[in-house]
Amino acid sequence: MEADPPVVIEEANRLHFPVLELPYEFTFADQMNALVEAEIEKSTRKLHDALDKQKSLMRFAMQPGDSANHFQRIGDILSYPIVIVGARGQILYNTCDWPEAEVLKDWPWNPKFDKSRSLSGWRCTIPLIQDGECCGFLLVMPRHATIIQEEEGLFHQAAEILSFHMDRFQDERQSVSGYRWSLVLERYLQKRITPEQFLEQTRALRQNVRDCAYLCVKTAIYPESPGEDAPHKGLRKIRRELMYHPYLSPIGSHHLFVGSEMVTLFALPAESRELSVPDFVQRIVSALEEVVGSAPSPGYRCYVSKPKLKLADILEASDECDHAKSISERLSFGRAVTLFSDLELNYVFRHIPRDILAGYSDNLLLPLLAKDEEYRAEMLKTLEAYMANEGNVNETAKELFVHRNTVLYRLEKASELLRIDLKKMSDQLQLKLAMLFRQLAEAEDGAS
Repeated sequence: MEADPPVVIEEANRLHFPVLELPYEFTFADQMNALVEAEIEKSTRKLHDALDKQKSLMRFAMQPGDSANHFQRIGDILSYPIVIVGARGQILYNTCDWPEAEVLKDWPWNPKFDKSRSLSGWRCTIPLIQDGECCGFLLVMPRHATIIQEEEGLFHQAAEILSFHMDRFQDERQSVSGYRWSLVLERYLQKRITPEQFLEQTRALRQNVRDCAYLCVKTAIYPESPGEDAPHKGLRKIRRELMYHPYLSPIGSHHLFVGSEMVTLFALPAESRELSVPDFVQRIVSALEEVVGSAPSPGYRCYVSKPKLKLADILEASDECDHAKSISERLSFGRAVTLFSDLELNYVFRHIPRDILAGYSDNLLLPLLAKDEEYRAEMLKTLEAYMANEGNVNETAKELFVHRNTVLYRLEKASELLRIDLKKMSDQLQLKLAMLFRQLAEAEDGAS
């Protein structure tokens, strides 16, 4: 082996660098080849790992299996700690050891991809998008930043799969147990399990059944509404508006899709001192009227049950919503929100023969029915609105788009013509029954 040049030894001494003599020649080319081969082997191994993960994600997308384990399976495939955050900032699933305050730092987040580093490590945040709306976020916590660059495509693919399944795992649910309770509730509303089984399974998932006032609401699109090819998309928007509505902040709610309808169960705990049961119902009705009134399609209708004080009675509440829908469609009601309590008399009297209904109605309304068609129609419309608004003149005027004095004038003339006193409860009841029986008789004539 040749001796080292003197200039090299002098420079090494000056810099206090050791000079090592190798027992054999080792060229620079050999070093480069070894480094390249090691890098190729490392990149190939990473590529194989990424392909394996991608194949696993594709298999999961095609055969998801048990929906209660979707989050766990995605985390197992990615092989990193993950967090699933719902649209309201609730943690739905978490396998990382970060403090919750650090996970949710700077909430609410913009629905866009982001990678950042905090005290606990790196995080990659991917929004979960459904129909152009953000329904949550997938957070992945890799060991270092290079992993984000190498596997960012996989993270986006996992987020797309999760977004699809978030349609079933709705963003208002707080946990997997909440999702499972929705399945129990759906089976109960479809009458596939008994009340005893429903309560037993509810206790198994929720530990206890609190005393609450419950209200069931069914939201559907009116069958004759044109141009609505994706009713569930509109229903999801209505659900989201209800979840965030300020009127409903002290009221618990649970939403699920059954067939082409959205079923919403509102619950007011018995120990709540902020709201009485009538206020509870009124707040929900007001919020429904506002939300459905601003829906993208005018065809959505809400049907509201009477309040129930036992959880098992929500099946009866569900049936009341169905009855309200049936009666509304039969009588061609155009209201966005219909309460079963407003139609309960229709439900009770539905089996009375048509001639008896028409006879009672005609006897009371005969003086009015004898008038000319324009006058008769105007007065009947005013009386119907007056009865529907529980005798509230201001609400009646608002519904008819007239001044309240106009309503008072028409009511006075109707009272004189029909020889009734609308200040008396008995006369109001007579008129209400006459108007109701007239509607039922006309509905039977239309059906035949």
